[in-house]
Amino acid sequence: MTDKKKDLRSKLEEVRKPSKKKGRIDGRPRFGEDGSWGAPETDEKPIRKRNDRPLKLYGLMSFAIGFGMLVFWNSSTPESSEAARNALETKVSTGVSAGTILLRDDQNIGEQDYTIQHSFGGDEAKLWIWDYAAEDGDYVQVLVDGLPTSEPFMIRHKPKAMTVPTVGTIQVKGIRDGGGGITYAVRYEVNGTSYFNSAPEGEFNTYTLQR
Repeated sequence: MTDKKKDLRSKLEEVRKPSKKKGRIDGRPRFGEDGSWGAPETDEKPIRKRNDRPLKLYGLMSFAIGFGMLVFWNSSTPESSEAARNALETKVSTGVSAGTILLRDDQNIGEQDYTIQHSFGGDEAKLWIWDYAAEDGDYVQVLVDGLPTSEPFMIRHKPKAMTVPTVGTIQVKGIRDGGGGITYAVRYEVNGTSYFNSAPEGEFNTYTLQR
């Protein structure tokens, strides 16, 4: 074999050898160790993102639970002002707003009917009703002149507003006791007064509105 042929053959063999450059074979991307085409490190980001998802979800859930507990604690803290103490003693108050919490736990403070005389000018006015003690699943129903205004509903710390006549009888009927007695409060727009009351299951308190 001539020298020229030997040189040509050597050059062909060198061309056929794999390139020593990292990640390439004959100038083309090589298979990674995990079987994917190209450099294996390009697949690490999606894997890392998938691994981070449970941690992010756990963090969001912990924040939501903590925030909800803080809101619940703040909303259920009994009012300690002088007006609130007087309201608990007399069961009637013009000095506290709708939604005022007087007790942490339900206590039977007695049942009472009221006659409300006022000088409100309209035919209808607002009434607010809420649970002023433990929010434990008490259900009531409001009746106007003996007729239900709605289906029974659970009373909460957040007042439920409704429109009622300014003359007539408003009754709050106890439907279901969540534990410790059905404790509720109502505030009438006609005289700006809140009434704190109790209504046993199947019984009701009557508020007679007169102009």
